[in-house]
Amino acid sequence: MKQSVYDLTQQHRSIRQFKDEPLSKETVQKLVEAGQMASTSSYVQAYSIIGVTDPDIKQALKEVSGQQHVVDNGYLFVYVIDYYRHSLINNETKGNMETSFESAEGLLVGTIDVALAAQNVALTAEDMGLGIVYLGSLRNDVERVGEILGLPEHVFPLFGMAVGVPSDDEQGSPKQRLPFEHVFHENQYNSDKTQQLEQIKQYDKEIQDYYQKRTNGKRSESWSEQIRKMMSKKTRPDILENLNVKGFMKKIKKI
Repeated sequence: MKQSVYDLTQQHRSIRQFKDEPLSKETVQKLVEAGQMASTSSYVQAYSIIGVTDPDIKQALKEVSGQQHVVDNGYLFVYVIDYYRHSLINNETKGNMETSFESAEGLLVGTIDVALAAQNVALTAEDMGLGIVYLGSLRNDVERVGEILGLPEHVFPLFGMAVGVPSDDEQGSPKQRLPFEHVFHENQYNSDKTQQLEQIKQYDKEIQDYYQKRTNGKRSESWSEQIRKMMSKKTRPDILENLNVKGFMKKIKKI
């Protein structure tokens, strides 16, 4: 009996080791078509998906990412916000559309469109028995990624996705998420500090236990510790500047 979509979502985990089995063109097309059927704000479709098969391009992107699975995978996708086609329509029709796609709202629309399409691809890939891992590390140098992929104005790279047949050596299990009661708020946001902190404390213990079991005691970091370390340092400070260069949020200057 085929598993439900719900059951499939509960089994998700990032896969970083893949067998040396390239995806077929038919599989790639099905994945992209699944992405295209995701919801899109006002039918704008403000995204594109770039498939990367060239070994030299993969290697160049790996130098940005620093992650080997950018090269070693069944297929590599790069997801971009894309208003280039809209700018062409704007020029052809002598419109005033740049007030929309160069705005903060335009950036949000494009980002959401990309994320929805990518998650459709991810879920479809897992339904096919494939594994995936998102690659936000491509934002380590968005200017370089733009050069490598030949991205024109009004096109901005958000993340990549490595897809493939999971390696037999790939270990791990789905990471526990925050408690349902902590994430789901009914009618109004629950900002009760005591309750929120207690839920986080309990979650920290569960994550510590998860890491201890997964690493045989070599790691016992809590979620709070992990988040504190990550978010206490400023990362990718060039993002706004590069957004401006690509024609996004031009009126917002770097602080």
